[in-house]
Amino acid sequence: MAMKSDRPNPVGRPARISREDIADAALEIGLQAATVKTIAQRLGVDHSSLYRHVTGRDDIVFAAADRAIATLDWERETRDWRDYIHAAAEAVWDLYSRNPGLAEAIRTMEKTPPAGIRAFARSCRHLEAQGFRIEDAALIMDSVMDMTGDSASMRERLSLDQADGTLGERLRTSWQPGSDDRTAAYVSVISAVTDASPKDWWRKKLMLLIRGAAALLEDHKGGKV
Repeated sequence: MAMKSDRPNPVGRPARISREDIADAALEIGLQAATVKTIAQRLGVDHSSLYRHVTGRDDIVFAAADRAIATLDWERETRDWRDYIHAAAEAVWDLYSRNPGLAEAIRTMEKTPPAGIRAFARSCRHLEAQGFRIEDAALIMDSVMDMTGDSASMRERLSLDQADGTLGERLRTSWQPGSDDRTAAYVSVISAVTDASPKDWWRKKLMLLIRGAAALLEDHKGGKV
């Protein structure tokens, strides 16, 4: 991804920018911090120049998300659908890790970026080719992507510094065993989760979904509804 100069262009020579340049600049800055002003500064143009290509910050974030998702590549030669789902989920997790704010942005969008729709359809077609029903393939990939996006977004929220500490620190404080012995064991499990790597807990959720997918495939092959 090419970096733009921070220096303004010479007078009389307006910068030639595109919607793609604007999206790339937003990703370079980070969607959490990117504003029309900071993006214009990164591209070396006046902020009014951006409005020739985008309608505002929401449109910039949408374009940036589309550009980011388009870089996803988890295709591999494998007949093991479990490996395929795992590779897809890992690729999306890594994408969110490289682009802070992307997971939360996608969760709150009112429409899905075209690249996201194409990637979703591609993954569903792969599962269908492995014997899944169309509706089951869509259910599996939607569940995997929703869970991954939610987990990545929460990971970022937990690490945000605030005046009274991070959200993760406050949550750990709230999950303290009480006098009820029946809940203490479960509280202990979640307390351990908040202290561990978020990706480890996410991978356990992923394996749970993959096992559920296996049950759907078995039911379909067995003629169950």
